[in-house]
Amino acid sequence: MLGAGYLRLVQITGRWEVRDWQTMQALIDENRPIILCFWHSRLIANAFGWKSDKPLHQLSTPHRDGKIAAATYNRLGVKTIWGSTSKGGSEAVRAMLKVLKHGGIISITPDGPRGPRQRMQKSAIDIARMSGAVLVPVSNSMSPFKMLGTWDRMIVPLPFAKGIFAVGQPVEVPRDASPEQLEEIRNTMEQTLNQMTQRLDKETGIITPEPAPLDKGTI
Repeated sequence: MLGAGYLRLVQITGRWEVRDWQTMQALIDENRPIILCFWHSRLIANAFGWKSDKPLHQLSTPHRDGKIAAATYNRLGVKTIWGSTSKGGSEAVRAMLKVLKHGGIISITPDGPRGPRQRMQKSAIDIARMSGAVLVPVSNSMSPFKMLGTWDRMIVPLPFAKGIFAVGQPVEVPRDASPEQLEEIRNTMEQTLNQMTQRLDKETGIITPEPAPLDKGTI
């Protein structure tokens, strides 16, 4: 309740600009299944940029932090899909495919739940390939803010913030995509999300954290 109350205060007192929403609205009007992809660090304010009455489903891990976050966002109208793409992933995948089958919309942090920071994992791409959903990169930035010392460098919006949300171009994932094509999509999405975030942060005065260094075979 306290978390939801704080987010409502931030949302009401802030100014929130959404850019290129027409791209998202066109997909919604076509009843396309959609997977929104954004970095874990931009999770807190992401719901502020959702302008549709169509429900948004957020993947959340069932550990303590995930349950607190889910309960908070439920009060803001965001529905929860329980599970993880890394642990107990089959149950989460089935739940997401069920939502997407009916033209639903899911949001995923493709560098979550534990990183590496700002590195695109394959799970969202695999789900898009199986479901026929389109991937849409989105990002946000705001000022004033508080950056936490967590693995993702989580951005917390403060009251009276000015925020910017950006919608990128949708990416199709062919059902018969080769491993090389899937890797190209993964790399393109990662670069797109990082570039979008850097552009927005430049406007709001945030120094964008560098993506986490990769050990061989991490992604």
